[in-house]
Amino acid sequence: MFKLPLVIIYMIIAFNLTAFTVFLQLDMLIFTGLVYKIIAWTLTIGAWYLAYRNRNKFWRIGG
Repeated sequence: MFKLPLVIIYMIIAFNLTAFTVFLQLDMLIFTGLVYKIIAWTLTIGAWYLAYRNRNKFWRIGG
């Protein structure tokens, strides 16, 4: 039985959202509107909050 910390999964998703938001902030993507930036920052903050909130939970693999 292997216990995988959920924080790893949440942090991978949060880091990818952070990278997307930074590229969006630097106007390196097609989307450049203020609404898109606000939505991206909100999703990024929410993802990091979930990673922090679930830092002590585990997912049991293999029975």
